[in-house]
Amino acid sequence: MDSKTKKYIVDNLRLPLRQYVSHYFALFFPFILIYAGLSKYGEDDSASTLIIIGILVLLYIIFRIESERRFKELVFDKDLSTSEIGKLIESNGWTLMANSNADGIIKLNTSSSSLDPGQTVTIMRVTKEKVLINTQPNGRAFFTFFKDILNYNRVKKILEK
Repeated sequence: MDSKTKKYIVDNLRLPLRQYVSHYFALFFPFILIYAGLSKYGEDDSASTLIIIGILVLLYIIFRIESERRFKELVFDKDLSTSEIGKLIESNGWTLMANSNADGIIKLNTSSSSLDPGQTVTIMRVTKEKVLINTQPNGRAFFTFFKDILNYNRVKKILEK
């Protein structure tokens, strides 16, 4: 991660939009539903249903993209290095993918199962006692069942011990 991206994340608590351009191609599907509903509106009884479904799917996709971009702030009292934070969290069952002490960035994978491909948790060190946490699903899981909140709470519990 370059310094410009890191500064943007620290200032805005979210990833830059340019990293999510490929995710926005999924927005064509609800727009096609809305267009189909509008083009048949008045002629077909199912047109209003297509419009409503298209709008709901559009709102869901936007919510998912925004929740994956968001970073949550965590302030803790311990004096831990980036390496120590990575080792503490890794000892609780997650797999350490990358630990950059110079950049202050840790990437971990949560456990996966046959139904859940797992999550990638990014922890970015901002100051001595403050980190930013982001959780993204591995693959394109349709439902994440608020795993970002669960992962944040798990990291918070580990760092506050």
